[in-house]
Amino acid sequence: MGAQSAAAHISRSADGFSLLEVLVAMAIFAIGILAVYSMQVNSIRGNSVARGVTENITLASGKVEELLAEAYDHADLSVGLHQLSVSGGYQSMEWEVREDCLGADFQGHKCVQVRVSSVVAGKRQKEIRIDFVKGNLL
Repeated sequence: MGAQSAAAHISRSADGFSLLEVLVAMAIFAIGILAVYSMQVNSIRGNSVARGVTENITLASGKVEELLAEAYDHADLSVGLHQLSVSGGYQSMEWEVREDCLGADFQGHKCVQVRVSSVVAGKRQKEIRIDFVKGNLL
């Protein structure tokens, strides 16, 4: 009798999975795949935003270095708002120069604010602003 029950147990376990078990397993697998897909989409979007911010910082830093290297009375450092068209069309750069902005105690300097903005992912506006003071070194 022990041999018959062992044979019955083996034949029951060899039947495989029921349809309900397979459907539950597929549902769990599908939910996991959807979560991975969602993380991938968010990662791509985040990388796009980070790339745009990095490009803006690089462009603004380059302009700051260029303005710091210019003479105090250079045309790019004249008082007022200056704009520059950037190739590619999705970025815009401007810088504003003000003279003696730190007050009467500190004369002979210009305050410069460089702003670079871009449209990222077709809808997001990202702006980078760098402020610095240019001294009139004799």
